[in-house]
Amino acid sequence: MKIINDFLGEVEYTDDDIISFNEGILGFSDLKKYIFINSPDPEFAFGWLQNIENDQLTFVVTNPFLFKSDYDFDLSESVVEKLEIEKVDDITILSIVVIPDNPEDTTINLKSPVIINNTNRQAKQIILDEAYDLKYRIFTKKEDSRNVDSL
Repeated sequence: MKIINDFLGEVEYTDDDIISFNEGILGFSDLKKYIFINSPDPEFAFGWLQNIENDQLTFVVTNPFLFKSDYDFDLSESVVEKLEIEKVDDITILSIVVIPDNPEDTTINLKSPVIINNTNRQAKQIILDEAYDLKYRIFTKKEDSRNVDSL
């Protein structure tokens, strides 16, 4: 199967690549099927969650631990059960990225990470109880010392 990604053009995928969000992603509850697309450049820290039901819906995503090394939270038992997580090594954690007109103001959503069970391809976006930012700036300015981890 093929889909057009705004950033990479035509992308091929198989049924095994499909990630199912039974509850959708926040704000997009009716769209449940996505594929994860890695950047072809291994040095690029971002990828894409591409919806396959609507090829116009693509989320830029990243590994939040690359930008906030002390990022830490516990998954609730209900999430572990819903996603049928057996081992921590089976999951991928992603944050949705917002890239505004000025790329220096790029943020990631640490409050609502995406959890993917790589074994059964089930996923869920959760809202953490921990006090994390919805808009965590990943590039810091010298006068902005809020983000300790900077590029």
